[in-house]
Amino acid sequence: MMAGSPAGTIAARLNALAEAADCRWSITFLDSHGAVFERAGAGELAARAAAIAGFLERESAPGAPVLLVFQPSVDFLAAFLACQWSGRLAVPINPPRRHRLIQRLQAVAADSGAAVALTGGGVAEQSALWQADSAELAAIRWQDVSDIATDPAHATPLREVDPAATCFIQYTSGSTALPKGVEVSHANLMADMARMEAVWGLSPSSTMVTWLPAFHDLGLIFGLLQTLYSGCPVVQMAPNSFLQRPVLWLEAISRFGGTHTAAPNFAYDLCTRRILPEQRAGLDLSSLVMAMNAAEPIDPQVMENFVETFGPRGFRREAFAPAYGLAESTLAVTASPIGTQPKLFTLDAAALEAGRIAPAGGSARQAVIAGCGAPLADVAFAIVDPETGRRQPPDRVGEIWVGGPTIARGYWRRPEETVATFGVRVAGEDDPTFYLRTGDLGAMIDGELCVTGRIKDLIILSGANHYPQDIERVAQAAHTALRAGSGAAFGLMGEPGGEQIVLVQEVERTQRRIDPAPVFAAISVAVWQTLELQLARIVLVEPGAVLRTSSGKIQRAANRMAWRAGELPVIAEWHTARQEARRTSAAALPAGEALALDTWLRGWLAARLGLPLSQVPADRGLGELGLTSIDAVDLAGAVGAHIGRDLAQSFAFDHPTIRAMVAHLTGSSPPAPVAPAIPAAGGDLEELLSMIEESGRHD
Repeated sequence: MMAGSPAGTIAARLNALAEAADCRWSITFLDSHGAVFERAGAGELAARAAAIAGFLERESAPGAPVLLVFQPSVDFLAAFLACQWSGRLAVPINPPRRHRLIQRLQAVAADSGAAVALTGGGVAEQSALWQADSAELAAIRWQDVSDIATDPAHATPLREVDPAATCFIQYTSGSTALPKGVEVSHANLMADMARMEAVWGLSPSSTMVTWLPAFHDLGLIFGLLQTLYSGCPVVQMAPNSFLQRPVLWLEAISRFGGTHTAAPNFAYDLCTRRILPEQRAGLDLSSLVMAMNAAEPIDPQVMENFVETFGPRGFRREAFAPAYGLAESTLAVTASPIGTQPKLFTLDAAALEAGRIAPAGGSARQAVIAGCGAPLADVAFAIVDPETGRRQPPDRVGEIWVGGPTIARGYWRRPEETVATFGVRVAGEDDPTFYLRTGDLGAMIDGELCVTGRIKDLIILSGANHYPQDIERVAQAAHTALRAGSGAAFGLMGEPGGEQIVLVQEVERTQRRIDPAPVFAAISVAVWQTLELQLARIVLVEPGAVLRTSSGKIQRAANRMAWRAGELPVIAEWHTARQEARRTSAAALPAGEALALDTWLRGWLAARLGLPLSQVPADRGLGELGLTSIDAVDLAGAVGAHIGRDLAQSFAFDHPTIRAMVAHLTGSSPPAPVAPAIPAAGGDLEELLSMIEESGRHD
């Protein structure tokens, strides 16, 4: 523990804040319009946590895992802290939307062994449906915390726990069938927050503003728990509120004087593209001390665009704080200190492909990489040859190994994988440190970590290493019809003539009917001229089709498998094109109100998707039209405003054709079976942000 940091647990920290006369901590939760929906101080939160903890004392044993299945709400934080208060192990997981991702919930429930689940924020009603469909979930005791959190008679005293004991289990991104839970100890959590406080200047006078999902480690630890550790207020909104109206995030920073915030790279890009000039006029971002850029690969151009767009509104370049971390190391591993501009490194691209770090020469192909900051205090670092386990020379790329007090205890109930991942030592050295293998590739340049890719994503052609993100970025810049940050390049092993490269790439929603031939030509030429690579196949897919993890990273192996299995919604493939066109018949709609609503919906969709009205039939699936998950959130809000009713953000998923929406809203006869719904962005990404649609690595 760093000098001056409080010992114990985060629950003990909450208890101390609740008893302090000068406590500034509070949580303010904003609704989808940016208005204050709920506010709670430390005393109230501690009372709610103690009451929920009393329930856990009666229904479970100390050290037992407890599922936390919540929509974004203050209740989630109360439930998480109740687990710490009572010495139980919190297991946060995002709730399935209707029946989506129920398999992941089942898998986490089974792997964790939880016998109790706490819910809130409207989830309790859904849990009955999940239990009806799943024997595993039906065997769990489900409890809505709103029924127990306000009863002081059930409150229990704060339980003393061993700081080395497990605090919570963070399930990482990956296979739905085989989720891995990272055991984070109380000491791990406190140590990481002490280091983040020091490097990013958090104090009781700070103000955090967050929209990140609380089931993800970045949103949970930095967005919420860090504020309790540092004693500063936090302003929170739901991820979908940000996705529906990105300006709400920046308006909250302006309104509440936000000093600290965090988001993945895509969020800064979304703000630049979606916030209109007239919306920017009222923003004042001068209070921001740091804006972490993490949870997915960092694009230097996105940061530059954000500074150019919001610099006139007070945003300073030095507020950007690129960082790297992973759930297996609690959260943060490296950090860019406050007051320093992000470091960018222009490297020789050919040397980088060969695994070497060399400055770009005058005639060399260049690769610009953003540094992710320096290692936090007491964090051991090694750049290692992943095959030999030996430390690499300073000018070589290798696997990133990390050690120190923030390294988690291991994987829950997976001893072999724990030893293989958490218990490695550098070969040929007397270094006694046990390191964590991250699976990420990178190098230290001028004291900064630069992440270059993932081991399993490397493409090797003719003995040269090629990073898929380089191929993806060059391809996406080749034609305006292509979506930035929405492609997956991967290698095909065992093909005639050696390994081949395939690019699966999303198109912009308004470009779905573009002639693909010029797009294919532009991509092929750009990759050939810039990277001196030949692509074997180019596959154009629908918006939102590229599979991602919950932290926003492209799942290249999963995309390869989905493409091979014919599971991707392909628009066109090099030399072959395929248009998906499914229609379903439905009962005739009533005239009058239904007809007017039908007309309005068709007009809204045509305008959003850039399609003529004739190509927006009432019985075609919204996903087939090109609607993305973010569009679906916007649609729910727009329809609600049009008819004067509050609609669930899953409205367009629940009723995935115009005919189905009209039938639902007008009470007319249920429609016939509808077309497939909006294509999911993949994995938990859709649930994380409906596009992040976010535990993963933060770089």
